[in-house]
Amino acid sequence: MMDAHDGIPVGILFSLTGTTGLTERGQYQSVLLAIKQVNEQQNGINGRKLIPIVEDIASDPFLAAKKAEKLIASDKVKALVGLYTSVCRKMVIPVLEKNNTLLFYPTQYEGEERHPNIIYCGPLPNQQLLYFIPWIIENLGKSFYLIGSDYIYPRETNRHIGYLIKRHGGYVVGESYAPLGTQKFNKHLIEIDQTNPEVVFSTLVGESVVSFYQQYQQAGFKSPITSSITAETEIQVMNPKYAVGHYSSFPYFNSVSLKSNQSFISEYRQSYGTDVISSAMENAYNSIFLLSEAMRKANSIDADSLRQSLSGLTYQAPQGTIRVDEKNRHLWLNSRIGRVNENGQFDIVWESDDAIAPVPFFDELFSDHSIADSSFETISQQELALRLDEYAALIEDIKKATDFLPFTFAFFDQDGYLLESFCDDQFERLYPACLAPGTSWSTPPLKQSGVGLALSGHTIVPVEGKEHELEDLHSFISIGFPLKGDKGSIKGVLGLFCKLEDMKNKPDDKTVSYISNLLKISVKTHEHIDQSKLFKRMLKDISDRIPESLFVAEGGEILFMNSSAQKLYLDKHNTVRTIFKDIQDDFQESETFLRKKIFDEQFEVRIIPFPPYRYIYINPIKSEAAYRHAQNRRQLYLSDIIGSNDRFLRTVHLAKSASEIDANVLILGESGTGKEVFARAIHNESRRKDKPFVALNCGALPRDLIYAELFGYVDGAFTGAKKGGSPGKFEAANSGTLFLDEIGDMPLELQVTLLRVLQEKEVTRVGSHVPIPVDVRIIAATNKNIKQEIAYKGSFRSDLYYRLNVFTIELLPLRERMDDIPELTAYFIDELNSSSSTHAKMLTEEAVQHLMKYSWPGNVRELKNVIERSYYLAANSKHISLEHLPEHIIYHSNNSFAEEYVPSDNMTEIKKVGEQNERILLIETLMKFKGNISKSARYLGVSRTTLYKKLEEHEIHASKSKLRK
Repeated sequence: MMDAHDGIPVGILFSLTGTTGLTERGQYQSVLLAIKQVNEQQNGINGRKLIPIVEDIASDPFLAAKKAEKLIASDKVKALVGLYTSVCRKMVIPVLEKNNTLLFYPTQYEGEERHPNIIYCGPLPNQQLLYFIPWIIENLGKSFYLIGSDYIYPRETNRHIGYLIKRHGGYVVGESYAPLGTQKFNKHLIEIDQTNPEVVFSTLVGESVVSFYQQYQQAGFKSPITSSITAETEIQVMNPKYAVGHYSSFPYFNSVSLKSNQSFISEYRQSYGTDVISSAMENAYNSIFLLSEAMRKANSIDADSLRQSLSGLTYQAPQGTIRVDEKNRHLWLNSRIGRVNENGQFDIVWESDDAIAPVPFFDELFSDHSIADSSFETISQQELALRLDEYAALIEDIKKATDFLPFTFAFFDQDGYLLESFCDDQFERLYPACLAPGTSWSTPPLKQSGVGLALSGHTIVPVEGKEHELEDLHSFISIGFPLKGDKGSIKGVLGLFCKLEDMKNKPDDKTVSYISNLLKISVKTHEHIDQSKLFKRMLKDISDRIPESLFVAEGGEILFMNSSAQKLYLDKHNTVRTIFKDIQDDFQESETFLRKKIFDEQFEVRIIPFPPYRYIYINPIKSEAAYRHAQNRRQLYLSDIIGSNDRFLRTVHLAKSASEIDANVLILGESGTGKEVFARAIHNESRRKDKPFVALNCGALPRDLIYAELFGYVDGAFTGAKKGGSPGKFEAANSGTLFLDEIGDMPLELQVTLLRVLQEKEVTRVGSHVPIPVDVRIIAATNKNIKQEIAYKGSFRSDLYYRLNVFTIELLPLRERMDDIPELTAYFIDELNSSSSTHAKMLTEEAVQHLMKYSWPGNVRELKNVIERSYYLAANSKHISLEHLPEHIIYHSNNSFAEEYVPSDNMTEIKKVGEQNERILLIETLMKFKGNISKSARYLGVSRTTLYKKLEEHEIHASKSKLRK
């Protein structure tokens, strides 16, 4: 029973600041309005007022969990209302379970969840898409391009969209995902132009929504954008003119003509001065009324009593009558389709007659034949060949190991596509059509099989006879064996099939166990082989881009040479051996620079220790002046950094300020913008300039090696560790600067340890319990949007971010300082001229103009590589001209989206300019990657679908063995 004299505290958990603050503030205001109405108009709950206890979670899932615990334990709230992102919701679940507290979650989400402590008040994919997709196909077009932000909601939603599109006779011409927070969509717009869809479906979130709609309109596209995310709030931020004529689907629009909605809008306008109300805001508003109705009905605030009272509860919401489902605690909600008008509101063009049942799980939604398509999803023979090539060695080993067993086997990749089946002649006569190579077993009806369950549940579950959804399998037993990798990831599935009538050969527990163990050994063996090949290939590819001669040595033995080192070794074998002999006994613990004179030649030698190995760079010095030039480059100062752009110079000035203090620095910027250059210059101008500068790329090392790299290890910590162990980067950088590049890729578990080291200023080596004091300044860098990573993915700890983010420097991408390109290219060419024995060279004006039209996704690093490549292609010519530039730069600089968006009426003429180079570009790229479609598509910045389409247009037939023009 409730005491009428006390208020009822309710926890309000929203981001009032941070990445998602703009969206969540509207939800927060709606909740406060609802609480005010319950208290004033209904005299609270049986005489008790609701007391909102508000906590700002600042778009931070880790903070969300802490604040939820605080609200429940300290503030004694009886229920929680709030949260926006799925990662925040999932982070709070353990707190809810521990305290048996209900959360009213007021946001649309991807489904695949049914938790007893959560009342899901936002729409599910089926409530937004089940009628929206067929309506689009009937009224707008059948061909779709899907674009979304790269996190769980868009990807899971697109799974529903893709299935519904196919079910209703449409097709997807392209699908791409943009990193969270992206505001540049050149590449995606190029692909949309090339695939020419009738409809673009957007699941972009946050700032990306605004930028995409604006750039889409500026580029002159006419196909409508449809969305299950873009609401009134985003449209007002972007300016309605960019969204007019586009469509969204929600249970609620602020243009709903019901009396209950007019009252809601009027009260909201009086309270907050605006009537821009979204579906997410209405969800939040409804949450409070559902909570209050449940409390009133139960006459209790106990979670179990509330849960029982909520079951089947109905409420007249602004969108119409809604109801809490008796089984899954989601809401029966209405479905509406709206078209944006000039005022930024939605004209409702379709709405459901009644509220739609919530179906949270994909399998439940598409399990019966009234919805599911009985035809099989397949891939092309070209795609099948590429996938088979990737798994060929593993499949061959499994075939040999299972050859004596009386079953039919089929190998499925991690996406569920059947790559190859191997069976005896007797079974082949009974071969069901679903065992044809290229068939997908990850979608209904094949998902309800031993293979499908192994793909989705990662477990071995035999399925017999009519337990299969597909009638063709009713006379079979199917078992799926997940091929689990070293870290638990699924590499694929081996399917076993046998006739149900052949009971004497039915696989028993021992057989299943044998096959399972056999697969574990096979996968582990091939992982080691693949990893070894990968490391060797990576080492070769990366090291060959280094102009210096790189040797990797252990003791006096050379273990590896890059291409430049191989040439030097062949040309000057005795010289290299002399250098190695001279440095053999001089094993320094930190990076060392030497200068060696052998006969009449001088060499610069750089030695980087990585016990028990050493990386040895040998660079011939052509002259004393060239030697001084190389030495000066290592003593890089901020005044040496090239650029005259006003915004860039302000960044340099900011870096100068950072060098004068000893605080941690976070450098943000795209790949290739010069983050390490700035880090070195800041160090060289700081009070630590005479101490070590140590760099570590957090994204380039396997997860299990980063800890040892950072903190070191002691003897015996790993198998094969040498006597004495090894210090880590922190110890190597003691009194100096540690540069942590790509900090955004650091594993979460290591982030906790790094935070503790920064707080306590001491490290503990792997295998030891003895702390070692360190005095290190951290300069961290990343090309990721850390705030977005925290808010949407929870992949970076906010407490570490704030510890590192004492002084932030954001570097401009090259495309935003194009006026610096002539100065940068002149500098790179001057460097090459000073070290080359050929004629001094210079760029032609035409070549410079093309360089300034290209968008430079690889930034300054890409520009430097292009200049170096073109320099050597020019050979003995004094001029680097257009013919020496890479084809993709000429192509993209002629492309309509390379630098700025061109109105559609000029598009045809501009396309003609690019088409003459397109065929050459495609052939050159395919030859570069030996016919590999995936690599070629990534290099060109398009999808595989688009590349196949382009190859067909130009009648180019590609394979790994040959290329026909």
